[in-house]
Amino acid sequence: MNLILVLIGGGCGALVRGLLTDYCNQRFKQSYPIATIIVNIVASFLIAFVSGYSLQAQWLSPLFTIGFLGGLTTFSTLSSELTNFIQARQIGHFIIYSVIQYLGAFLACLLGYYI
Repeated sequence: MNLILVLIGGGCGALVRGLLTDYCNQRFKQSYPIATIIVNIVASFLIAFVSGYSLQAQWLSPLFTIGFLGGLTTFSTLSSELTNFIQARQIGHFIIYSVIQYLGAFLACLLGYYI
């Protein structure tokens, strides 16, 4: 049963990430992948925030934390985007994007934990 919940949650999270990526690509002309920043920072906050509660419902963690938030976040896309900056010799963009992603996600996680 847990695997089915992870599958459903993961599919929904990936769908939301795809929709947000399409929306951001159509709406904004940016140097940095805004959608990846948003999903990784928001999910980092939510994972820490939700983990602070003992989840009474056995189905909630596989569905939401592992499934939805796992499908929403995207470490592989982040790695690909950082590689693209290196290949384009945009070292400044690489450094700024790395700091935004890693420090932003860490601080969001820390905030979620303390809230």
